[in-house]
Amino acid sequence: MITSALPVPAIARAYIDAAPPGDWFLFDMSPLDVTGIPAWKAAFFPEDPAAVGCEVQQGTGYGQTPEQAMIAAVAECHEEVHARLGFARMQQVQGSYDALVAARGSAGVVDPLLLCLPAGSPVGRDTPLSWVEARRWFGGEPVLVPVDVAALSGDHLPKGYTPFTTLITNGLGAGPTLEWAASHGLFECLQRDGNGLRLRALDSRIALTFDDALPSEVAASARRIADAGIDLLPKFATDEFGIANVFVVGADRDPSRLAVPIALSGCGEAADPDRVKALRKAMLEYAHARARKAFAFGPIDTVRRVVPPGYWERVEPRARRAARHTEPRQVEAFRHWLDLDGGQLRVLLADPVFTVAAEKPFADLPTAAVSTPEATGADAAGRLRAAGLDPLILDFTPPNAAMHAVRVVVPGLEVETMSYYRIGERNAAKLLAAGSDLVRRGEASDTRRPIRLSPAAEDRLGGPLLLDIEKVDARVGALYPLYREPGAHEMAFHRAGSEGG
Repeated sequence: MITSALPVPAIARAYIDAAPPGDWFLFDMSPLDVTGIPAWKAAFFPEDPAAVGCEVQQGTGYGQTPEQAMIAAVAECHEEVHARLGFARMQQVQGSYDALVAARGSAGVVDPLLLCLPAGSPVGRDTPLSWVEARRWFGGEPVLVPVDVAALSGDHLPKGYTPFTTLITNGLGAGPTLEWAASHGLFECLQRDGNGLRLRALDSRIALTFDDALPSEVAASARRIADAGIDLLPKFATDEFGIANVFVVGADRDPSRLAVPIALSGCGEAADPDRVKALRKAMLEYAHARARKAFAFGPIDTVRRVVPPGYWERVEPRARRAARHTEPRQVEAFRHWLDLDGGQLRVLLADPVFTVAAEKPFADLPTAAVSTPEATGADAAGRLRAAGLDPLILDFTPPNAAMHAVRVVVPGLEVETMSYYRIGERNAAKLLAAGSDLVRRGEASDTRRPIRLSPAAEDRLGGPLLLDIEKVDARVGALYPLYREPGAHEMAFHRAGSEGG
């Protein structure tokens, strides 16, 4: 069964047809915010939750048209469903890096010290881990990667296995070809690596400036957002690897008019070899993020105005059960934010999110002539390889499937430094170069934890380094909700006096 207010585009239907049997709900969340830019929700309820590994899989998507947003939302469901199913089919190999290298050679196993371990992690090259097989982007040779960076859910890990980091979805991609899906996953890895130390609590405070009119590809969306009473603020993260990495935030001129004030905290992020494409994606994602946050954290009576018949009745008991397991730090941080009105939230985000301390001409960012997703992904993968980083692909696609799902892992790229204390050589070097007090030398302690690096990396950085997690937590402070979020609707069951309280 498919419940949708609009006809389902052919590509979206292809994703749906490639999924296991179940029911789909597709609807637009944008009425919950003021921009009106399409932001669609897809919710998939499998007939056999045990086989799929979830009771419901939800995705969101954006675009300049409802059809584009609908396709993106369904694709997000597709990639996660098939990542769960595909990972479950993979054979797991047990052993330490050292033992597996002795049997397979160093080219056949990823060094865990290149996977951005949490500071203080006990994991090393002699630590027994569980592994699955990926393939090199270039050449296709098999390479073992730890399940810790491949799995999405704990039920697919060996009994009693504790992953060395929180399982996340970074690097997932879907598309009508393997190369298309891999491109999508690769740019998510690049995006999050590039802005990891330039966003949220560590906001770059560098605004993009435009000497001429905005590119036509983004001008209409920008006008729509501005006409909705929002001061749009595109910002620069990095152009490392020749990739334009940008993000977009915005401050409502009258935040008191927001029905769900947390929409004010929306942010759009993007990385692309072409600056215009990156800006377009970030701007559309910004509008989508506002609506998505209003949907996920708004009062239930407000949310129910946009959902189709039957959706809430099916999702409510699942969200209620999930709420029992929400991370306590997330609950307390979001409880505070949801008690703020729009004006108070704007003050909280004023510095650094809405602050500008420097400017960067948009025209200085990279541009590229590549057009198709496959060509763009190949171009970016080549740039990484030239820099000494070798992208890997975990192919979750079922045999003979019309639509593909993958996960891209790039040893050496980094993620989640400010939320899960994950840090490797590149982020350590960047913090050292910036004179940051988050990284230091000296004796380790409970709050100053060793950054896990290879001996060669330690030599390049002048010796062992420590991450001061107390200072990391202080820097994040009240901005923690920008890093980690409870699942959709879960906070309704944590707030005293709410519909689900």
